Amino acid sequence: MITKTYPVGTLPAYKYVVVLSEYQGKILLSRHKKRTTWETQGGKIEPGETPLMAAKRELYEESGAVDFKIEPLCDYWAGEVQTKEEGNGRVFLAKVKKLSAMPESEMAEVRTFDELPEKLTYPAITPTLFERKKQGIGKRLLYGTGNPAKLSLMRKNLEQLQIEIVGLSDIDVAVPQADENGDSPLENARKKAKCYYEAFQIPVFSCDTGLYFENVPEDKQPGVHVRRVNGKNLSDAEMLAYYSGLAAEYGGLHAYYRNAICLIMDEAHIYESMDETLSSEPFLITSVPHPDGIRREGFPLDCLSVNLTTGKYYYDLDPAELGKVAAEDGSLRFFEKITGIFPHNML
Repeated sequence: MITKTYPVGTLPAYKYVVVLSEYQGKILLSRHKKRTTWETQGGKIEPGETPLMAAKRELYEESGAVDFKIEPLCDYWAGEVQTKEEGNGRVFLAKVKKLSAMPESEMAEVRTFDELPEKLTYPAITPTLFERKKQGIGKRLLYGTGNPAKLSLMRKNLEQLQIEIVGLSDIDVAVPQADENGDSPLENARKKAKCYYEAFQIPVFSCDTGLYFENVPEDKQPGVHVRRVNGKNLSDAEMLAYYSGLAAEYGGLHAYYRNAICLIMDEAHIYESMDETLSSEPFLITSVPHPDGIRREGFPLDCLSVNLTTGKYYYDLDPAELGKVAAEDGSLRFFEKITGIFPHNML
């Protein structure tokens, strides 16, 4: 069995969760009714569950923990060369404050240890994950978005800076509704960042985007309200229908995005920008969708967007071309300027 660990959000299609739990300063392990060995809490992610939901469920079912703080540590992959069995998972850290009676499950008992015992159920996995725990969480920021497509893209953009990006769905805290009623992308990015910083008291950044058209009346300019038309929040399919219709009305829409970022490290250190380097290249929104339709949930307009230089739909651009037209290097440069300010263990 081979086990490898990766930063949070690196691996796709998680199958398992593992919880490295601690109670009263000691390692908390469980024993299966059919085994004499010890194991961490964890198991398969059920249909409809997020990794966090699965981790909380497994922790309770296999230890009786009812009061705890939990957060993601890393992703992991484990595979068997001979059988070719493999799976991706996410590892969580949990500090348990209170244990209740063990619920009815396959586990017989739970016990604390000063160090990992010799008899482990998964000796090729558990020590590797605890070794990763010793390294700590490292440089991590909360990205104030619930959009998985945007979260994945930002992780990709910043991976070379060795900053782990976690999203709102990764943290075990009720998420407040942030106002997005500003008149500019920067104002909205600032509102969201402040809302999440006040709620969680951890370093957080938020982004916002405005879409603008050439030679289109002011009342038809979406600006920061790309999804909101005539007082209604549009679904991906409704956005596709609306903007393709608008493109047909004006014979194509010459467009560009203005993007903004606001990062709050603490109340005294706030960094923000709506610099031109964050703006996209001009592009065309056509009335004819890409033959494949919406391929990326959360980015419906990409199937209407055409690069003016190559004539290709955004969906047909290679990653390097798409990164250039979308000004992905702008967000990278923003964070490159301030990487020296990051403390460790920010969550």
